[in-house]
Amino acid sequence: MGALAGKRFLFVLDDVWNENYGRWDSLKSGFQSGAHGSKIIVTTRSKNVVSTMSKRVMHELKLVSDEDCWLVFEKHAFDDSAEATAQLKEIGLEIVKRCKGLPLAVKSVAGLLRSTPNPEEWRKILNSDIWKLQFREHLKNDIVPALWLSYHFLPPALKRCFAYCSIFPKDYEFREGDMEKIIWLWMAEGLLTPEDGERMEDIGKAYLQALISRSFFQPSGTNIWGKPVMVMHDLVHDLAMFISGEFCFSCGDSNDLSNLGTKSCHLSYRKRSGDLMKLGAVSQSREKKLMSLHTLLALPLPTDYFYSDYEAVLLLHELFLKVGGCLRVLSLSGVSIFGLPNSIGNMKYLRYLDLSLTSIKELPDSICTFYNLQTLLLSCCFHLVRLPTRLAALVNLRHLDIRRTYSLKEMPPQMCKMKSLQTLSDFVLGENGGWRIKELGELPLLGGCLRISGLEYIADVKDVLEANLKDKKFLSKLILEWGWRGDYITSSQQKREVLEALQPHTNLKKLTIWGYRGTIFPDWVGHESFCNMVAVRLDSCRNVWKLPPLGQLSSLRRLKISGLGGVVSIGNEFFGSSSTTINHPFTSLEELEISFMGPWEEWSFSSDRLGQESGVFPSLTKLVIRICNKLTVGLPDCHFPSLKSIVIAGCAEMEGVFLCQSRQEMDTNAFPSLQSISIKRCKKLKGLNSRAFQHLTSLQNLEIGYCRELECLPQEGLPLSLSSLRIEDCPVLEERCQRGTGEDWPKIQHIPKIDILSIAKTKVPERNRGGLHRLGLIL
Repeated sequence: MGALAGKRFLFVLDDVWNENYGRWDSLKSGFQSGAHGSKIIVTTRSKNVVSTMSKRVMHELKLVSDEDCWLVFEKHAFDDSAEATAQLKEIGLEIVKRCKGLPLAVKSVAGLLRSTPNPEEWRKILNSDIWKLQFREHLKNDIVPALWLSYHFLPPALKRCFAYCSIFPKDYEFREGDMEKIIWLWMAEGLLTPEDGERMEDIGKAYLQALISRSFFQPSGTNIWGKPVMVMHDLVHDLAMFISGEFCFSCGDSNDLSNLGTKSCHLSYRKRSGDLMKLGAVSQSREKKLMSLHTLLALPLPTDYFYSDYEAVLLLHELFLKVGGCLRVLSLSGVSIFGLPNSIGNMKYLRYLDLSLTSIKELPDSICTFYNLQTLLLSCCFHLVRLPTRLAALVNLRHLDIRRTYSLKEMPPQMCKMKSLQTLSDFVLGENGGWRIKELGELPLLGGCLRISGLEYIADVKDVLEANLKDKKFLSKLILEWGWRGDYITSSQQKREVLEALQPHTNLKKLTIWGYRGTIFPDWVGHESFCNMVAVRLDSCRNVWKLPPLGQLSSLRRLKISGLGGVVSIGNEFFGSSSTTINHPFTSLEELEISFMGPWEEWSFSSDRLGQESGVFPSLTKLVIRICNKLTVGLPDCHFPSLKSIVIAGCAEMEGVFLCQSRQEMDTNAFPSLQSISIKRCKKLKGLNSRAFQHLTSLQNLEIGYCRELECLPQEGLPLSLSSLRIEDCPVLEERCQRGTGEDWPKIQHIPKIDILSIAKTKVPERNRGGLHRLGLIL
């Protein structure tokens, strides 16, 4: 907490349940050094917490009014295009009153009724006895009646899936990938029963969407990595725990494993020493209680956490290979195990095995007797060198994740027999094994992401054609990767034919081509038929001299181009010539990054392109150019109506950021939305384009670093909209921008926040005393 010393701060401690004064006093002591005016806001549902933390100011929130609750109900019960009929509104208002001002209850019941426009069904909800009954269990567990209702009217199969989710601890954050794993867990427990040829995965997605629509899962912003997450509200989690009873148990700080009963079938534990040691203690004293376990699940689900307590590993290793005969789900993700004994083959019922982020080097052959196995997760097993030779015997395997298993040299033989495979993250072609790519042709259900590596080992284009990627309509992401070793094919034409034969289905959304050795891309790359494509990455294709017509991809939002060693100019060929894009290329592109393009010298768009009012990139919001040593001007002379951020770094020959050849000065409307510019390591940059910066009327942040030849700021000064200027290791400019004495100080004195840093000196923040200047937290 030393970082808070002398600073004014605002902290929000949300949903606090701690009633231990000692813990609060210890935490509070770290805030004592803050400046006067600092605030701490605490939210809680317990008055005991209030009395523990403070008796000064308490604001007790009132229940939401029926009028506002109706607005919430209306939003979630009806489609955007539908309005409530008078009859439904009358019933709905009565239902809202019974929710007692609780928004979660309102959302839950509204989600239940969303797909039911029948007034009789609405009356059935309104007149349900669940609103009236007050069981002792209900009073004890404080379950909201509206949530009971939402659960009560779920289909039986969906009720079981919901109850299973109590295996996750309260406040657990579900990422996008976690939701997919939940479906696989439901599958492993036999909770998804397909009918009429339906895929279990599709049923699981429908179930999950049904729970989300009823607010059993809710969006909860982003996590520390900026990824969107979902959570189960505390009250919803209480309901799930009450329903599951003893059958689900989550090991944690507040759960005593001595309460683990013989009825417990599903157990989760955290990837940390405390939980693992608790499990180890159970293994020695209560083995009989664990005999009936169907699930042993390591949390969190993502492979971001690694645990390496050797003693705890031994306890787990010994326990669950001894008494795990009933296990359907076994997850040792993130635990530092180096191998598995052959005795693991005794787990005949296993359907879900997660060994991701472990230190295993190979899997025992006995795993190939898991004929019921549906999901095998081995991502981030960096030491895994081979998969079992008889892996193809797992004919019921549906999901095989081997992402980032960098030591894996090739796939086991006869992968083509695994007809049920729907997820195959990687297909690794080994030396002298390029022909095996044709095995993919017999796996018609492959979906999600597929990475094919070792493409340099392909010797015959016919083998590639047999892979039949063009018919794999479930694939959403494809990564095609050539290694650095020499190609088995030497002809540039044949290399192009290999990539031509790798053409995917037009349903594809994301494409990466890495290390391609041909000189030009085949026609399908950038073809307008790929109207679902949202992201493209072309990387390390060192012989390519011409960009494909990516402007024809009407849905493309993110584009990365790196290491195309033969491209000297980017011109009209980039946009394409189809009838739909000749006047409107790149209609959806939001982010463009171009890097490590050594020979690239210029943008060379025709005058008719440059004159378009909508701009060459009408939707572009972020442009990044890095390590393009021969590029002399950062941006072409055209409109960028949506551009908000420019990053230019490591362009040794760059002499200017903006090109203004067609007019004496830049058009005032060229960059109406530009807010941020970062320029770093441009050795030959001596000045910033004359009056160009004056016309950037939306610019807020300007960062210039390591441009040692930069002599001065624009003569006309910088825009008045600028709120932050950072100059780092630009010796001449640093002197000219010194407060009060520098020649360029009058040009920047209006800027509220100025940071001038030098490698040789300590940070010197220049403060504008005449304006509002803040460093650090802004309140």
